[in-house]
Amino acid sequence: MRPQRPRSHRQSSRHQISDRPHSQAGGRHELGQNFLRSRTTIATIVGLTRATTGSILEIGPGTGAVTAELYRLGRPLTPVEIDETRIAHLEHRFPQARVEHADALRTRFDAEVIVGNLPFHLTTPILRQLLRASTWRSAVLVTQWEVARKRAGVGGSTMMTAQWSPWFDFRLVDRVPARAFSPKPSVDGGILTIDRHRTGLIPHRDRSSYQQFVRAAFTGRGRGMKGILTAMKIANRHRLHSTLDRNHIRGDALPRELSPQQWAGLYTALAHETTRNPTPNRAPNPTPTTPNTPRTARGKEETMRTDKGSKKTGTTAKGSGTSSGRSLAEAVADSQPTDAKPVITGELPIVGAEKPTARLEAPIPGVDAAVKSHDKAHLQAERGYMPQHGKKSQPQPRWNLPRRQG
Repeated sequence: MRPQRPRSHRQSSRHQISDRPHSQAGGRHELGQNFLRSRTTIATIVGLTRATTGSILEIGPGTGAVTAELYRLGRPLTPVEIDETRIAHLEHRFPQARVEHADALRTRFDAEVIVGNLPFHLTTPILRQLLRASTWRSAVLVTQWEVARKRAGVGGSTMMTAQWSPWFDFRLVDRVPARAFSPKPSVDGGILTIDRHRTGLIPHRDRSSYQQFVRAAFTGRGRGMKGILTAMKIANRHRLHSTLDRNHIRGDALPRELSPQQWAGLYTALAHETTRNPTPNRAPNPTPTTPNTPRTARGKEETMRTDKGSKKTGTTAKGSGTSSGRSLAEAVADSQPTDAKPVITGELPIVGAEKPTARLEAPIPGVDAAVKSHDKAHLQAERGYMPQHGKKSQPQPRWNLPRRQG
């Protein structure tokens, strides 16, 4: 009988991992358990945390590599772990800490400093939950590298960053290679810090209206901020151009290129302009009539009703009397496109028209598909097909069509 070889350290560690009890919340992949093992990265996280003050809440302590260094700071510490199989180990190793068995998505972030190695597949939901909390002041987080870059505005801001930048400061500290985790993930990580401003650039009561405005700008149609805001119809052209100039915003600038100060200045100016220059009320609908009502009597009744209504409300039949103001949120909501979107098949929008691709791909009557003639090229040009490029293009206007030969 051949003697068994002693197992290596890697094989024994795998055997220990497989022998661990399984969590009811899921396995390692479901929980996103990629534990930090790099001393350099852990020292960077602890150094950033040491620069803050107050109690600490750690998201996902795992094996306790970061928790041990935070525990040495001597500050109130609350590790929050979803894996119930690790609770006993954490409570035994850190007796002075208040270990909680909870989900980060349902945790109240009531500490002053938030530290955590976030699961890569749950980074955005946890960040949304964290940004809505009002107690904490600073956060030191390890996220996926691309997420950390987007939140810090590297290469352009995202809609989520622009929506929260008036109240928070996002900064990218360092890149964490994949080999710094165990097990090794397929992508690198990044250290992201979030600090709450003592005084926000926009009042907190206007948060919902401001975030709706930013969302409309990021999802609106138009070339640059000038075209997008013009299509939203929240101010006239002259005032809109002067507002962009005062905030040093180019007309062709994209929403992701604006800084937090520019977003705040633009929203504040447009909100003030909308409140100061409200939109007049629309004229009321005319009184419904029946075919049996005489024309002269019908007009007299309508005139009497209109005069009576204008005396009570102070408006005329044309709607040119006094007007009530509306907020910027209402103006943004009115500017959003409706469900019925026109289909553009040429230079003019035609509502309810067929898709242009169906007409471009339709066979040409009376022409053999195998024969390439000069007339077929002209017919294809009329339908928007450019044979020299080998691909379909937009239908050409009538005045731009090539003249038929013969």
